[in-house]
Amino acid sequence: MNVKAVPVSSIDFSKYGTYYHMKENTSNVWHSQGEGWEDSRTNKPLINTPGTLGFTLGSPAPCMVSTMERHLHTQEALFCLSEPIVVALAISSDNEQPHASDIEAVLIQPGEVIVLNEGVWHDACHGINKSSHYYWMATESDEPTEWVGISGGPIALAY
Repeated sequence: MNVKAVPVSSIDFSKYGTYYHMKENTSNVWHSQGEGWEDSRTNKPLINTPGTLGFTLGSPAPCMVSTMERHLHTQEALFCLSEPIVVALAISSDNEQPHASDIEAVLIQPGEVIVLNEGVWHDACHGINKSSHYYWMATESDEPTEWVGISGGPIALAY
């Protein structure tokens, strides 16, 4: 199955969590500026618990995705460092494993942040045609992260 990423701003992201566009005036981002600087910040904490910051190197897209993970104990924020990233997402009805037919993929540009609700299936983020670093924020847990095979998968992820 082929899944093509679309700009995250082009979908109703609320089924997965919260979308922030840090470069635009939106209802969930505050802006300020002064001589020689401009600043933006979320108008509430990024995730709903104290979180740790992670830094990951994702493989290049296009690629095949055969497994996904979810977190039942935390939201997870994903944001790129300086180059766009792509991530596959799914909310499956039985929630035991992601289903290929439920997967959507989004393209996240620098200045955009997504916060995934607890239980949303996702893969690691991928760079465009090359490996790319990205940040994530989530609450640490003693439970190991479990990567689960995609029912009806793998999927071919493109942008």
